[in-house]
Amino acid sequence: MSQPSPFSTRTVLILVIGGALLMLSAILLSGFGDEVSRVVGDAPAADRKDGAGYHAFQRLVDAVQPAAADDGDPIGTPGILILTPTGTTGPQAVKAIIDHRIELADMANEEAEGTPDRYPTLLILPKWDVAKIPLGGGRVERTGPVGSFRTLPLIPASVEGHGEEVGDTGPMADTAYAGLRPFAMPDRLVDAVKGETITPLIGARDGAAVLGQIGSSDTFVLADADTVNNRALADERNARAALAMLRAIDPEHGGRARFDRTLHYAAGNRNLVKLLFLPPFLGVTLALIVAAILAGIATARRFGPPARERRAVPPGKRALVDNIVSLTRLAGRTRHAGPRYADLMIETIARSLALGGADAATLERVHPGYGDIDRRLRAARTEPEALAAARALHAWKKEAGA
Repeated sequence: MSQPSPFSTRTVLILVIGGALLMLSAILLSGFGDEVSRVVGDAPAADRKDGAGYHAFQRLVDAVQPAAADDGDPIGTPGILILTPTGTTGPQAVKAIIDHRIELADMANEEAEGTPDRYPTLLILPKWDVAKIPLGGGRVERTGPVGSFRTLPLIPASVEGHGEEVGDTGPMADTAYAGLRPFAMPDRLVDAVKGETITPLIGARDGAAVLGQIGSSDTFVLADADTVNNRALADERNARAALAMLRAIDPEHGGRARFDRTLHYAAGNRNLVKLLFLPPFLGVTLALIVAAILAGIATARRFGPPARERRAVPPGKRALVDNIVSLTRLAGRTRHAGPRYADLMIETIARSLALGGADAATLERVHPGYGDIDRRLRAARTEPEALAAARALHAWKKEAGA
């Protein structure tokens, strides 16, 4: 007697459906985790109020030179666009924005009748990795510096990193951008970059640039984020130097600037899960999920009575005869069945008619026609011939009453 199940049907259904949903959630999070972390994770660097963020810089810019009322895309708006990538930002995403801004500037030069709109871009290299403090109410802490192997590829030019003494850095005398001020830095090495296509605006004696211009474009790179982050702008001298930097880069707009957020909310890397759950393959995935659900419903309930296991040898006379026939065929003895069947039937019919030791001639005299059937049985060499003669014999028996 089978034991009853310790779980009710409702409990089993809840466990199965809950497990399926949890498994699907785990798959989706493994594929879309980077997008989720961008939306609900750390805020963009321009909004963060920790020491490594730029919230103070953003408020300073908006207070001194508010941006024009424009709800459009900041990437396509004239004026300074400030890029604040993190250590996990892809170089191609940064390069795409810079290239687009350069194209907009070229188009403005071709179409403008007077002074064309400028599209300067200021790239602030990330310096510190940060992480949320557990149970810290959204606060973050520095976990270490961002290595140069992650920051230098963000610059769309061939550069090498430098560390410069504070006393060796300052505005370059021969620069075309007037009004630059030196930043007030702590007594430590200042991050700088050097390359053939980098023109230092604020730099060092060896030509490395703390603030540099990339080629002849309106693209500028600020190599040390500690010059304009929240901790740095607690010093009034750095706040004045930051505003002077923006006004020197874009004097036409008085230093008006916008902060980009698309790098923080950009799409993550492609993977197989995203391929399955995004168009055009989303329809196929949903169809497979529905098919799996329907298959589960079909197997949960049995259609009709349970199928019992069949015996290897079915019971009954017919099964016995079928087995004998199968063995006879397998042994290749069917061509000898006719004569032996004829001898067996003579004995059987003789006993039935009480004729004693009868033979085919005797049965022919008793009831004409048997002799021909007997000859056909004995002459049969194939199974169809023997079967036809046996049927004729069966009809003779019925007619003769044997």
